[in-house]
Amino acid sequence: MKNSSSYDLIVIGSGMGGMSAASMFAKDGYRVLILEAAHAPGGCSSSYYRKGYTFESGATTLIGFDEHQPLRILEDHLGISLPKTAIEPSMTVHLDGDEIVRWQDQDRWLKEAITHFGEPSAQKKFWSLAHRVSKVVWKVSGKNPLFPPQQISDWFHLLKNDPRDVWVLPYALSSVKEIARRAGITNAKFYRFLDEQLMISAQSTADDTPFLFGAPAITYTNSTNYTVQGGLIEMVKHLQRYVEERGGELHTKEKVTSLDQKEEGYIVTTSKNRRYRAPLVVSNIPVWNMGDITTGKVNEYFKKESAKYDRAWGAFTMGVATTDSYPENMSLHHQIHIGKEDQTQYLQGDSIFVSLSHPNDNVRGPEGDRVLNISTHVEPEQWFNLNGEYDRIKAEVQEQILEILVKKLPGFQRQNIKVAFSSTPVTWADWVYRKKGRVGGIPQQMDRSLLDWTPNKTPFEGLYLVGDTVFPGQGIPGVTLSGINVYYRVQKNHKK
Repeated sequence: MKNSSSYDLIVIGSGMGGMSAASMFAKDGYRVLILEAAHAPGGCSSSYYRKGYTFESGATTLIGFDEHQPLRILEDHLGISLPKTAIEPSMTVHLDGDEIVRWQDQDRWLKEAITHFGEPSAQKKFWSLAHRVSKVVWKVSGKNPLFPPQQISDWFHLLKNDPRDVWVLPYALSSVKEIARRAGITNAKFYRFLDEQLMISAQSTADDTPFLFGAPAITYTNSTNYTVQGGLIEMVKHLQRYVEERGGELHTKEKVTSLDQKEEGYIVTTSKNRRYRAPLVVSNIPVWNMGDITTGKVNEYFKKESAKYDRAWGAFTMGVATTDSYPENMSLHHQIHIGKEDQTQYLQGDSIFVSLSHPNDNVRGPEGDRVLNISTHVEPEQWFNLNGEYDRIKAEVQEQILEILVKKLPGFQRQNIKVAFSSTPVTWADWVYRKKGRVGGIPQQMDRSLLDWTPNKTPFEGLYLVGDTVFPGQGIPGVTLSGINVYYRVQKNHKK
């Protein structure tokens, strides 16, 4: 074996959960090593260069910098400001020929919702409650890094919360759809709108998303939304520099092949035939992947955890570069609802999400061009058994999506396309090492209680988890919060 080196803490994977945790530990003087299997850091929050353009891993939005939100907490703790540019409006939803603009201002958004869905008093009641619940959820989640509780002392820590916030807890038992119905909303079109808004933020629909989680998910467009010039990888690189300036290291193209627990801590072996030692390990890879690198009781634990979540979404994604033929001041994010006539066996989603580069972003592409990232939900398993049909079916789905964009995305024209390529769950498994090509985390579901999440603390001394398959789940704010939570959990359990 080459290079047997010792560190205070090893982070497996460099997604935003791992990078958030690594930077907070580095601030405290920990000697941190981050190991990333891919060629670039960031995981699902990364960007990559292809044919003269920088593309995101998938179409995505960026929030989390407002009061009580995770990225604000991270910035304040580290004393930094991550690179970002505020955008407005947050998104445009294309539904049945309507363009529904998700304005940040709550009053302006309420007027927009009433214009398209009617029922003014019911809409006002529903959105007022959603904003109130969301505000409490952000506040409480930022103050409770030891949730879900794993020890008796964690339960006592919960008693420190403001008792006036307890009123939101029953909303964990009611779905978003139930709350909308109680508010008096009957418009079927509105429920289709809700379903697809929740699919991109909670990976589930209105009838199966608890309102406690759904409220922040459907109101995130009322937070300040951002884009990052040059791609999300610039934000990840900012954290990488922070870690490296404090003596830490990040190794790309070095996949972890085994994680072995020893009396003195852990030995991590990599694809470069290197061994590293540390008393603390934070894994930023999905729980489904952990069975591939562990043995014995650790392996048994992760097989059991993985079995709880036998279903998760995959994504068909596209990178497209075009000349800038779009209307002035057009939204950077678009959710395009599609009808049954546009769906096939391999294009099952009810909407397509499109993110455009900022018109002034000349890092992601040359001046006068725009970069588009496109995503839609698919069942991941079916893409792994296509054999000789894989390339044909992939090309057909790409063609279908381009045709939908021509019809429904303002300014999108075939003759303006300079680059177009696509990725499937097979690609996600190969490039970002997501087991079975599953991305986006585990769907929020009514039958999963607040306490029934894979916790960040494992039963094994010194082994912790972050990322979208542990509490609090998916999205850049969610995984960032998981990294913050692990930092405080380790601070409680392991005094450096």
